[in-house]
Amino acid sequence: MKNFAKLLSLLVLVFAASAVGAQHMAAKGKKMKGKATPTVIKLDQVEGEYTTTQLNLVPGDYIFEVTNTEVDKDLGFYLQDKDGAQVENSGLANLIGKGQTSRTGVVTLTEGSFQYSCPLNPTPHYAVNVGTPKTIKLTQKEGVYNEGNLELAAGYYVFEVTNKKVAKDLGFYLQDETGAQVQNSGLKELVGKGETNTTGLVFLTPGNYQYSCPLNPTPHYSVTVK
Repeated sequence: MKNFAKLLSLLVLVFAASAVGAQHMAAKGKKMKGKATPTVIKLDQVEGEYTTTQLNLVPGDYIFEVTNTEVDKDLGFYLQDKDGAQVENSGLANLIGKGQTSRTGVVTLTEGSFQYSCPLNPTPHYAVNVGTPKTIKLTQKEGVYNEGNLELAAGYYVFEVTNKKVAKDLGFYLQDETGAQVQNSGLKELVGKGETNTTGLVFLTPGNYQYSCPLNPTPHYSVTVK
């Protein structure tokens, strides 16, 4: 009887340990499942420069993939924070010869300003703006945007454009003071009647801008950023 009691106690302990282990594995699996996969940012280098000259990103985890497309020597990648310190895990796994590609580790970027370069090329220092955007919703009908002129604070934005009633595909064109299109401000896809789409992450500094839709076409509406 004593042996049976001991066996029963042992079985209870084994079951309890198994239950705790299962809960731990489930919690760990849930945590891993909830963690987003790092976004891969692809960059190409040519003689003395990167072909991508600015990045606007949301806070998160990234892997930078750098390709040496034409330079006859080994190149690298240098990502620094606002204080000039190299960002953790941002070095390439290997230097890259002509035609080669390498990646950084997983880089966690928080809100703020960074810059990237290659001292071995050497290249200019290019801005990496990291921030959480506000969404500006705009609607188009025949020949006009409903919202008119905009006044915004400097910062990060995503423009969401809806085609209310126009029976053709429409777009969105945001220009700076020189008339150049603002980086990342194009819609991901044109919007047909009843459809909505968004721009990429747009970083607006103080100044005067204007938006329109050449496909509608609409007037040019002012965007004053302070």
